[in-house]
Amino acid sequence: MINVILLNILNGLMLGFLYSLMAIGITLIYGIMKAANFAHGEFYMVGAYSSYITVTLIKTPTILTIPVSLVAGFALGYLTEKFLISDTYKKKIERPGEYAMIITLGLSIFLQNIIREFYSPFMKSTPPILGGRVPFFLVYVSLDRIIASITSIITIALLYLVVAKTKVGRAWRATAQNKIGALITGVDIERMSRLSYGIGGALAALAGCLLAPIYGLYPNMGYWPLVISFVAMTLGGLGSLKGSLIGGIIIGLTHTFTASFIGSSYADVGMYIILITLIAIKPTGLFGER
Repeated sequence: MINVILLNILNGLMLGFLYSLMAIGITLIYGIMKAANFAHGEFYMVGAYSSYITVTLIKTPTILTIPVSLVAGFALGYLTEKFLISDTYKKKIERPGEYAMIITLGLSIFLQNIIREFYSPFMKSTPPILGGRVPFFLVYVSLDRIIASITSIITIALLYLVVAKTKVGRAWRATAQNKIGALITGVDIERMSRLSYGIGGALAALAGCLLAPIYGLYPNMGYWPLVISFVAMTLGGLGSLKGSLIGGIIIGLTHTFTASFIGSSYADVGMYIILITLIAIKPTGLFGER
């Protein structure tokens, strides 16, 4: 029994850090733009397929495809903001939030169909990052999951340092708190918006690259990561990076324990029960503002 609990804790934490990558990415975008990005799951998908294409064409080890996925995710996010989202603050649009929602939903459908057309609707996979398992106290842990979680932790820590300690981070926080005030003090709103979309896309693509060897890849693989990202962001509080990290870990632990003790078909039910309960008690989420 102790073995099962320990294994669930480890798997839950590892999965939680990867969920947090997705949730932090979408929180960055929401914090700056104050609008939901419904193509965020496709940023995740692009990261996975970038890894798959690189492995297939160049025959490189999966771990070396991580920079490719990061660049692909950043480029897609940056271009999405430049050509599809920037009109929400450059031109007078009556309902910018609804516009952003509809345009990103359309982008999501477009990207899914592009991948389906070129790579078929069937599941594919990339080779393991590192094969095998290693002993950890009383259990054995997959090396793929260890590498994925360590990479996630390092990425989240670096992002926190950028947001908390750099000039760009201060400009981000200022833009998220008050766009007009940030503009008056000399912050380039357009640059901050594109950076938020680019880095949000890169984080989602990184999660897709790291999870592709574990779960495989297919055109609509981004649906559940998108849902989990929104749930984690809502649990933690809209716009809170710390909240998204905690929310992702809560969901990861909930999924593994529910699947282990009740059944895998109830894993998402446990996540929604926690979400509904928390929102009923604290509507702003764990770290959200009124």
